[in-house]
Amino acid sequence: MHKSTPEQPNILLILTDQLRRTGLGCYGNPDVQTPVLDRLCRDGLRFNHSVSVCPVCAPCRATVQTGLYPHQHGVQGNGDLFEPHSKGLAEYFNRAGYQTCFVGKSHFGRDEIEEKDGWVRPEHRMGWQYWYGTGGDHHYDTPVYDRDGNLDTRYFGQYGASVRTRLAAGFIRNSRGPWLLQLNYSEPHVATMPALYQLPATRERVRVLNDKLHLGMTEEMLSNPNPLSFYDTIPQHLLTQLLPQPYLDRYDADKLTLDPNVPEAYARLTRLFLKEYYAMVSCVDDEVGKIIGLLRECGQLERTIIIFTSDHGDMLSNGYLRFKGVPYQNAYRVPMIVCGPGVAHGETDAVFNSVDLFPTLLELAGIDGGEHLPGVSAAKVIWGEENSSQPDVLVGLASWRGLYNGRYFYSVDNRSGQVVPVKLIDIAADPYDQHNLLNDPACRNIAMTMHSRLIDRLKRVGDTRFLQDRRNSS
Repeated sequence: MHKSTPEQPNILLILTDQLRRTGLGCYGNPDVQTPVLDRLCRDGLRFNHSVSVCPVCAPCRATVQTGLYPHQHGVQGNGDLFEPHSKGLAEYFNRAGYQTCFVGKSHFGRDEIEEKDGWVRPEHRMGWQYWYGTGGDHHYDTPVYDRDGNLDTRYFGQYGASVRTRLAAGFIRNSRGPWLLQLNYSEPHVATMPALYQLPATRERVRVLNDKLHLGMTEEMLSNPNPLSFYDTIPQHLLTQLLPQPYLDRYDADKLTLDPNVPEAYARLTRLFLKEYYAMVSCVDDEVGKIIGLLRECGQLERTIIIFTSDHGDMLSNGYLRFKGVPYQNAYRVPMIVCGPGVAHGETDAVFNSVDLFPTLLELAGIDGGEHLPGVSAAKVIWGEENSSQPDVLVGLASWRGLYNGRYFYSVDNRSGQVVPVKLIDIAADPYDQHNLLNDPACRNIAMTMHSRLIDRLKRVGDTRFLQDRRNSS
């Protein structure tokens, strides 16, 4: 443990949902209003090269709890059931004398009881002593359950982010001794209300809005019967009360800056999505401010390490609109800010992956026992004792895998039954993935080296099923 870090510091892990790296002012966004997080960044350490191990919700969130890659813990997509078979993050902290509390969206995998959005049975909660799990991405009327799975109706009609802050605040006020608190906000994820999207009246309303606002939605987008695809194509605040109106009022869609890879046909639609997205980010910023204020009021701020990050990003560009799970920077690159006693100030170019969070938290708290984990602790980077902790990190989902080293991103795909190179991106020169260098003769050696390194790393972590040649299998 660093000499400036208190023995057994409090750890506050704030995990947002679908917040891309470029979604904060402290990462260079000129439009979004995030004064609290910008100040947290100035007072702490900003990671410039933090990525999601798997840029969709469930696999990444299960990785945070287990410290394992998706192929190791078994949740490789949002539809997989989470069945814990290893010691969880909270269990290590419990053993070290910490109080542990989980607040907000879990989504470690598909819902164990379909009609209970977000419910996780006690034996699958990975040892968290206090559990205030909620449903996912409704934003208003987010389901909150008691330990037995009964709905807590006290929170009906309230905005989800504010409810989560209140639950976390209650734990902080009543805490005794060191604690680990994981606070999960659902923002800026879109609201997922399939019943609304399936209604014929909703479909007709969208057609009217498309014509009236010149959104440029195609007939295919308008008639897609899948509600999970539908909510990716229409800004939700045009249909329902998505979040408190004052946050939306902060932004003029027509004045928002578009990434250069946004097709002109989707310019208007993307600006409306950005208005909605930034409004939710600003809401989270305010809620984080409330938590920091409470820590200061309770005299706990000076002994609390705060880590702010996200499970994955959001495309909002290149024709994907609201989307994730693809090998593009807006999907897999996420913010990560660390602030607190003993934490270095400034920024770091050390590469960091979701799978590294578990061992990092253990080392920050001075807890032993994570040596068998596949991730690499960045605690010494956070304390300013080292410049980097590893040369590269693995990223992937379903049919693709990628290697990210802070300068280049290289990816392969196996949909054909064999591993095929797909892209090589110079992320320093090309932050919007517009120039694939895979077939550039000048980059041939880089591609070959990264391919070899990627295959070797996949073998070493046991992700060998992805590498199997299936072309001749029956």
